[in-house]
Amino acid sequence: MSPEIGKAATRIAMFLIVGALLALWWAPRDSAEFVVSVLVILIGLILLGLVALVARWAR
Repeated sequence: MSPEIGKAATRIAMFLIVGALLALWWAPRDSAEFVVSVLVILIGLILLGLVALVARWAR
């Protein structure tokens, strides 16, 4: 994987995580927005993990 793709994927994952954490701050716990924000955080963490795994594997 080229470094530019890794940086872009990391920035996208961080954008998702930070944005969802901010939305989670104001979302009521029994709303659909809370569930979607938690899912987006999980997706961002999975993306970060995949980028780290591919970067480690490519070395």
